[in-house]
Amino acid sequence: MCMLCVVPPNVLPSRDKLVYSAINNPDGFGFAIVISKEKRILVEHTMDADEAVNRFLEMRAKYPDDYALWHARYATHGSTNVPNCHPFYVVDEQTVLAHNGVLPIDIPAGDTRSDTRIFTEDILAKMGGVKALDNPHMYNMIEEYTSGSKLCVLTVDPLADYQMYLIHADKGQEDDSKVWWSNTSCNADYGYTRFVSSNPYDSYYNTPLDPSLAGTYQCVGCYGNIDEDRLEANGTCPFCLTCQWCDMMSDVCMCYKPTKTITTTKESDAWSLPY
Repeated sequence: MCMLCVVPPNVLPSRDKLVYSAINNPDGFGFAIVISKEKRILVEHTMDADEAVNRFLEMRAKYPDDYALWHARYATHGSTNVPNCHPFYVVDEQTVLAHNGVLPIDIPAGDTRSDTRIFTEDILAKMGGVKALDNPHMYNMIEEYTSGSKLCVLTVDPLADYQMYLIHADKGQEDDSKVWWSNTSCNADYGYTRFVSSNPYDSYYNTPLDPSLAGTYQCVGCYGNIDEDRLEANGTCPFCLTCQWCDMMSDVCMCYKPTKTITTTKESDAWSLPY
């Protein structure tokens, strides 16, 4: 799933939401803060959730004047390590990119990079980096290519038209402080988590906290309540057809198919990679 959070100037994001996003997306963390007066972007990565949250809030309080982003990773491709933590540099240290979703990238055998890192280093960089986003034709190509995903670029490149670019912003939501969150995994009652298993892709859905909704699960896309039988049948929302794993539309989702797996405690229907 992952969590991408975009913070507007002079705003401090909710600590609770950062903590819950880290709990629900535990595979690495990173943040970037634009410091325009110094013509640089502060970027940090870590595998430690507490360190990530504390450092981000500390540095954001110190540098509040420009845009910032936070990312908590739920690994689907590539190694689970610091080099695959978002955000990634685009061409040089003047521009960074972070992403939520799954990109249609054919990852070469033996390549341990995540799909987002490959997109940043091998595709967007060759398109011209951040300057490609100021070309309407190139922007439309990137927007179509990343359909179903959310992508944020921060830059201090003097040739760029904007400091922040947010592609598919309509697929996320702003809170009362105008902080943008890519999905609902920043909430305490978010229904998706990973249990302890030898297979890191095994997963299951928790029952919502509201007893009246027992047996249903909130869609990560439209927030509608999905019946458990429907969820176990194909993992998509019957209302908006969003895949509940990668937050992409079912016709472009490349993640999962129903399969019978053995959990640590019982046999149950779950999702697993189709390869």
